Amino acid sequence: MTTIRRKYSLPNCTLFVEGLGDPPSEQSPSVRPVISMLVNAECHIAGAKPLTGGRDFFEGLVNTVSGYAQEFLSKVPHPEAHSNSGLVQLQQIDRSHHRLVVHSNESNPSSDPTQVPVAIELTTVQLFDLVEAVDQFFADSQTIPTMSLQLAPVSKRYAGHTPQLTKQAVPAAIGVSSLALAAIAFFFVPIPEVRRPEEPQPQSSSSSNHLVTAIADTEQIASAQQKLYNRINRLWNRSVQQDLVYRVSATANGAIVGYRSIDAIANDAIEQTPLPDLLIYPVTTSDAVQEAIAQFRVVFGRNGILQVTPWQG
Repeated sequence: MTTIRRKYSLPNCTLFVEGLGDPPSEQSPSVRPVISMLVNAECHIAGAKPLTGGRDFFEGLVNTVSGYAQEFLSKVPHPEAHSNSGLVQLQQIDRSHHRLVVHSNESNPSSDPTQVPVAIELTTVQLFDLVEAVDQFFADSQTIPTMSLQLAPVSKRYAGHTPQLTKQAVPAAIGVSSLALAAIAFFFVPIPEVRRPEEPQPQSSSSSNHLVTAIADTEQIASAQQKLYNRINRLWNRSVQQDLVYRVSATANGAIVGYRSIDAIANDAIEQTPLPDLLIYPVTTSDAVQEAIAQFRVVFGRNGILQVTPWQG
């Protein structure tokens, strides 16, 4: 068996999963090998020290994040989000901030039992990038296929009996590791705010409290589409073995503020594209300004042709 490393990447969070699997077959070298045994996992949150551990750590991370996200979206208490016995815990600080706590991994012989827990403060944007990274992992059938997320609607005894809680319980019944949650997170969680490069802007202490709006004007969308194409086209070396498709969020001047691969193949090949280099990371200081964005479908063709079209177009 050989060691294989996979990456699930979002602007604010990247998960690395390293494990053992059979090498690619000589008859089918292009088929992605299956990682059957997890050896190590890493969680990199932008601006924070990486979190690492074995299977116990990774299972605790994905289960806690999934339960917490269900509760956060639905407002219905979820038992998995409040487990105090696991290695990983999530606590809400306020509507925009959350605390991720990782305790010493007892299954790791080299770990220090006296080591204090590691705590990282997440913004809601970072939280849902972590949720999406977890979702990408579960969508990848070639990585630890024996690990699954046990999804179920929240029990009525947690939801209570009020009509308002009944309405709020709907997202929790959908299941975190699904395209439904990805859509919820993408459209209803504030997109990272970016700094305008053209000229200084007045400070706004309340900008982070509002949702970023979508570009509605068709001429402005067409202009953003062309500018985005030009930015990507200048850097792409056109060396991909198969079509790679991504959903990209861009401002009116074509600046990329977020992207998402549509499948595991595109995710694994992200470094073959210029998207990571073109990404403008979120600005969290008070001088950040809010920009409208548009969604585009970007295809890096194996024939060397770049396509940029409106996502719904």
